Amino acid sequence: MLAITDTGLIFTKDPFDRERYEDLRSLFSEMLNQVSDLNAEEVAEVLKPTSAYVTPLMDVRAWIVEDEKVCLVRGKGEDSWALPGGFGEVGYSPTENILKEIEEETGFTAKTERLLAVFDTNRFQLQSKQYAKFVFECQLFDGQFQENQEIADLQFFAIDQLTTLSEKRITKEQMEILWQVYQGQREQYID
Repeated sequence: MLAITDTGLIFTKDPFDRERYEDLRSLFSEMLNQVSDLNAEEVAEVLKPTSAYVTPLMDVRAWIVEDEKVCLVRGKGEDSWALPGGFGEVGYSPTENILKEIEEETGFTAKTERLLAVFDTNRFQLQSKQYAKFVFECQLFDGQFQENQEIADLQFFAIDQLTTLSEKRITKEQMEILWQVYQGQREQYID
């Protein structure tokens, strides 16, 4: 509903249609407040207007396992952890994006082994924008982690002993799905 109203508000020339789209947006806000566990700040983030045709964005994440433990990074000023990765940048393929993100965030060069999953964030984490989250199994090579402008820490965690996750970036349910795909207990996951 939000994508329809935002797109309508961008392209409509009719003042009556504009009013209808604004009414729909207001109704969506009321509905979201009633049925979600989001606080006022989170609702405002979800309802942040856009200035372009609404399409999903790309997020890339690295699934790196060593000694049966998964690599997670903690951003500067954050208490929660996520798989290394970030927004896909224009001009790079998903694979090129994840290799770039790994090097920037971890200090290591890496190679991709396979695509484990493509998650639709609307199914897992309600956000202001919809993302297609590509998660690649990757292997680290040369390098050494050093705190950098984005990342304060890097650690490996057993899947049954995960720390607090950054739910905007990765959920516990997604981590469990990824572990099952990695272990060969289920097929590649694509929403």
